[in-house]
Order: sequence, then C-alpha cells, then structure tokens
Amino acid sequence: MQFAQHGWLSNLLLAAVIALSGPAALAGQDYARPELLIETEELAKILNQPDVRVLDTVDAASYQRAHIAGAVNIFYLDLTRLDERKKTGFPLSPAEAEKIFGEAGIHAGTQVIVYDGGEGTSASGVWFVLDFFGHKNVKVLNGGFRKWLKEGRPVTQDAPVPEKKRFAAKPQPEKVVTREWVQKNLRNKDVVIVDTRSFNEYIGKDLRPGASRGGHVPGAKHLEWTKFSDKVNTFKTAGQIEKVLNQRGITKDTKVVTYCQSGLGRSTDVALAMKLIGYDNVVEYSGSWDEWSVDPRLPIEK
Repeated sequence: MQFAQHGWLSNLLLAAVIALSGPAALAGQDYARPELLIETEELAKILNQPDVRVLDTVDAASYQRAHIAGAVNIFYLDLTRLDERKKTGFPLSPAEAEKIFGEAGIHAGTQVIVYDGGEGTSASGVWFVLDFFGHKNVKVLNGGFRKWLKEGRPVTQDAPVPEKKRFAAKPQPEKVVTREWVQKNLRNKDVVIVDTRSFNEYIGKDLRPGASRGGHVPGAKHLEWTKFSDKVNTFKTAGQIEKVLNQRGITKDTKVVTYCQSGLGRSTDVALAMKLIGYDNVVEYSGSWDEWSVDPRLPIEK
C-alpha cells in the first residue's frame, strides 16, 4: 500500500534491484531463450564439473597460445564440407560428426559450452552443428574468450586429452535448406533470405576466397552479422535485436533463410541472435555463397 502511494519510492527500489542484479541477469530475463547463452561468471563456477565439456572453436595456433582450462579445440571451419552441403545440405556427414564430437568427449548427457575469440562467428558455427545433429544441451559463452580475458580469469596452454565418448548424430534436415530449395523459393513472398556478410561482399566489391562471382542471392536482404553485438562483443538486448529485424521487415512469423560465405559463422551468429529472442522459423542455407557463386547457371544481383 505504501509503495502504491509513493511511486517515486517504488521506482527507486526497482532501480536498486536492477543495479544489484547486474546487466547480465537483466539481459537474460530479456531473452525468450536465455538458456542458449552462458555468462563468464556462471562458466567459472561449473568449469570443473565432470559432465561439462568446453569447446574452444578458434584455429589451432590461437588455441595453443592460451585457452580456458579444460577446453578442447574444435576449429569451426573443420566442421563444414562443401561436397556434403551440396549433396544433402548437411554441414558434414553424420559419421564425421560422431567421430569429431565423440573424440572431444561429448555424449548425450554432456553439457557443452562453446566459445571463440569474442567475435561470435566460430562459436555459433559449432553451436549450430551440434544443434543440427540433435545435441540440445549447448550454450555459447557470451563475449567469448575476449570477455574472459578482460575479466582477468585464468587461462592455460595445457591441452587436455578427453576420454572418447559415443556421440550419436541425429540429423535434423528441417534446419537447413539446399541450393535447389533456395532457387525454387526466390520469389516466395513468405520467405526472407538474409545475407549476413559485409556490405562490400553483398554488392560484389569484396570477393572472398572460395567465391568465383561477387554479389548476392537475388532478393536477399542485407543484414550484417555485427548488428547484434555490443562494444564488448556480448549480445544486445532482445529489444535492440528485434528493432533491427523489424526495420528490415523480418518478424517472428517470417520464414528466414540465413547465409554467409561458408554456411557456418556469420550466418549462424545471426540465427543464434534470432533464436535468442524467439524467432523459431530460421534455417541455414548451408551451401551459402561458396556454393551459389561458383555455379554460372544461378542468378546473382549486385
């Protein structure tokens, strides 16, 4: 009753609660699916638990310089096979997935935490591959290794040798689309194709290795992957993410197809941001520009 009579006091107490809870806690409440992320403070508390497997997803040289204790290195670009993407739309074959993740010590009961240098692309790529093959208990470290270092948390050069486990790959083909599907749906008004690369790549001025032509898939909206993270490389709030999407006419009832250069990385980072705020109808064009650009029969725009 007293709070109702003194609105200023109620607001003051609310502000104090928000300040004490910290920005990470507030952001977690903001997301529709906060379980997709883990904060550095939380990871530090569970790091030594037996059923937790941390995956460092950067290149081997960066991993060898320093990494989080207990982390196993899986470079995200090693999880994409263009021949497999062309044939089935899968990032790699189920047999390859079982070998890679099994040797990393991952089984059905493993809580997997993935991180990268802080840019978000490689961690989201490995998150996507694990999710595609049916491993649901996967979290991305918000802010990655950069935030971990900035907070002065311990690192190591010791590389663990995990006990091999049985990883059962259960592909979910509905989470990807093929070149043929994209080609058939170029004029489908119920589908929004999103190009997550840089603007210069989108307009054909920046041709990356692996691409034989510059430009973009006809009709694709440009939405650079950097739009969803802040200055410390953590995800923006749900409201900020949704505002960017709405400005481009991408709503929760839209079927969204994301792509980048390789099909893992920038596009999966955008997909993760969308999933965080409750956009569930998001799929990957796993062949991406690597596949589309090399086929002269396929149309492009600049």
